[in-house]
Amino acid sequence: MEIWDLVDEQRKPIGKLHTRGKAQQSGEYHVVVEILTVNADGRILLTQRDAAKTHPLLWETTGGSVTAGESSIQGAVRELAEETGLVAEEEELQLLGEMKYGNHFLDSYVWKRKAAIQPEDLILQPGEVCGAKLVTLAEFEEMVQQGLVVSRIWDRFQVNRHQIMPYLRQQNSEGVI
Repeated sequence: MEIWDLVDEQRKPIGKLHTRGKAQQSGEYHVVVEILTVNADGRILLTQRDAAKTHPLLWETTGGSVTAGESSIQGAVRELAEETGLVAEEEELQLLGEMKYGNHFLDSYVWKRKAAIQPEDLILQPGEVCGAKLVTLAEFEEMVQQGLVVSRIWDRFQVNRHQIMPYLRQQNSEGVI
């Protein structure tokens, strides 16, 4: 059971907890995070959603809801470790921005990993993630055009593109792990 802290539309805590799966009241929001992981060589880590989830088998960046008592950055570090097995320090993640969607706020982060991601580094969370691969920006764009990526992921990438580009460097590599 996942429990979230709730905030108001100005993102101020309202002192109320919420259980995932139950309807939120109007004016109540929770915080969600996403992490764009960039490999040491500049390729982007994408994970494939489990077949039983919404948007089954589509590719995305890492993310999820911040749980009660966590800060946004703590939630980002936890989600990254839970879904991929990769461990980042809070100070290594850079906040790109915040957006409000429906009943939640979304904080987008980028993490440039210093060491190259190896297949043995990844521990994919069953029921959440069923695959992972490293892609160049060109490969990411091609996957989007083919309808293989959750559309909102690409939309947010475009919004934050100018902040993300310094982290990327093109590689001619297959990138599958």
